[in-house]
Amino acid sequence: MNNSTPNFDVDFRKEYPTLTQHINGEDVPLTESEYEEKIAEWETYQAEAKVAYQAKAKAEADKIALLARLGLTEDELQTILG
Repeated sequence: MNNSTPNFDVDFRKEYPTLTQHINGEDVPLTESEYEEKIAEWETYQAEAKVAYQAKAKAEADKIALLARLGLTEDELQTILG
């Protein structure tokens, strides 16, 4: 697993105070409701990604702990499993 932790605390409203959409070659600002919908969508994706990242990190930590209790390296386990 990558050693750097992603930033799951982005404040989308601060980072993107306005949003536009490209229509017929022009950038058109989103309406307030479209903006709120897009920010909510991003926040949902961010929360889901954080949960998935934490689950993967926990699984990796659990695996390392189990290998340590068994006195095996990951390479040795792979050799055993064939």
